[in-house]
Amino acid sequence: MRNRIAALGVALAVSTVAVAGTAVALGLTTAKDSVPQAAASGAMTDAATAAYPTLEDHCYIEGMIPHHEQALELSGLVLGAAGVRERTRALAEFIVADQTAEIDTMRAWQSAWRGAIPAEGTAGAHQGHGGSPAVVGAIATGCGDHPHTRMKGMATAEQLAALDAADGVDADRMFLELMIAHHDGALEMAESAVREGSNAFVRTSGKHVLVEQQREIDAMTALLAQVP
Repeated sequence: MRNRIAALGVALAVSTVAVAGTAVALGLTTAKDSVPQAAASGAMTDAATAAYPTLEDHCYIEGMIPHHEQALELSGLVLGAAGVRERTRALAEFIVADQTAEIDTMRAWQSAWRGAIPAEGTAGAHQGHGGSPAVVGAIATGCGDHPHTRMKGMATAEQLAALDAADGVDADRMFLELMIAHHDGALEMAESAVREGSNAFVRTSGKHVLVEQQREIDAMTALLAQVP
């Protein structure tokens, strides 16, 4: 398994490690042009002067985590199907490894943010979506109608059931078609995060998604063209 993943994803893995390695340092930084800096274990940004991640940043993460989780579900279904090509299986295995790591990193970012927000609040507290004040002392909420949570490319329950029931060429083709659409949706979300986000980690995460998932789309498009 490792050899197959490496053959498809050495370049992708390097970028993933870079994002994960800077998550703690970037999670509490809002400057768009900030240079990532390593943070000592347990070190926190000064709560009295920090400008916290905005609702735009939070809602990107809140939307991208379940979006990634469905990518894991799609990959798991094709990996459980019989008669799927080895190259398709290798790609699915890589998606599981890459997006699991990204989910863990995003959840760590959320936890670090919660831990840094003082109960009494500060003058540097972030503003909510549309410029409205955010609730001080609590993580931003209310992303249900936010554009970042309108997750494009999500497979329907019927499509998931059809993939679950398929084997061989049908499973191979269905997985590739669904995952290409799914990745296209992630690209839209990531473009918005890079364009509108304030937090350095969120913007770095969005750039990572733009690069890595476009590469995977290219690989899947080539594989789809070769389906018998």
